[in-house]
Amino acid sequence: MRLKSFTAPSVAEAMALVCEAFGDNAVIISTQAEDDGPGVVVTAALESRDSEEELAALLSGDDRREQIDAVDSALGFHGVPARSVQQLLDAAEMSAAGDASAALASALKAQFRFAGLTLKSISRPIMLVGAPGVGKSVTAAKIGTRALLAKRPFQMISTDSVRAGAIDQLAAYADIMGTELKAAETPTDLRNLIAEAPRDAISIIDTSGANPFSTEDMGGLAKLIDCAPIEPVLVAPAGGDVAEAGDVAGCFRGLGVSRFVATRLDMTRRLGSVLATAAAGPLAFSDVSISAHAARGLKSLTARALARLLMRDPEISQPHFPAREAAQ
Repeated sequence: MRLKSFTAPSVAEAMALVCEAFGDNAVIISTQAEDDGPGVVVTAALESRDSEEELAALLSGDDRREQIDAVDSALGFHGVPARSVQQLLDAAEMSAAGDASAALASALKAQFRFAGLTLKSISRPIMLVGAPGVGKSVTAAKIGTRALLAKRPFQMISTDSVRAGAIDQLAAYADIMGTELKAAETPTDLRNLIAEAPRDAISIIDTSGANPFSTEDMGGLAKLIDCAPIEPVLVAPAGGDVAEAGDVAGCFRGLGVSRFVATRLDMTRRLGSVLATAAAGPLAFSDVSISAHAARGLKSLTARALARLLMRDPEISQPHFPAREAAQ
């Protein structure tokens, strides 16, 4: 099934566009008001191709349609938002890739940004932000491990004085890495700790979970971010509600977040919420967490690697992350 959205000033005009593109075989999926305008958006599907078109494709040996259908099916399985689906399909059709996965990778690269948390890309203190329980502390430990293995100086800081045991958890990780966890209860404390760090050291800052829809929570987080030249990085779990993920990403984008780490890929089969997070920000894909172990499991994401994840057999419960591609 091929999905496509048509935007027009009225339903009648949108339906005319549907008929022009899909003909009598079109099936109307939804009709809704345009998000940022006075028009309407009609989403339609094409159940099957015209027999003449299909015969022509078979006789010419052209398998482009099969590739796009495979991409369409994969995006549908993952619950990717309809608007992103159409943008990706259009971009995939424009690519010269030789297979479905490569076509999707080309489309992802055209539609989204990818900015991994490599040590070379970290030029400012990194502050991990997000809702409660999304894996910020473990992600902080993983970034610290990455610095430790690369012999790059770093310091671990926690501003989480709300959650019981939060300091103890990250302190245990820091102790394993041979460093001391420092606590900052106020923006002034945080600014001083950052200023006291060696010039080439990376400051990795963990925060308490913030309700993205709470003015108080987001205001307190904004004060911490503004106390120094800090880069806030969103930590967002995979597998959640797609619409909710987009709303949350939009809230944190208001704090200056430009990239995000996706967690829980090891226990998630559908990645629609991950793409919704990137699209709604818009935010760059950074890294993904594929293990609960603090010493491993954080991988920088590329368009090719994400395409492989999206195109993998949905019957496979544990995702196979193409680690070699992620390093490219």
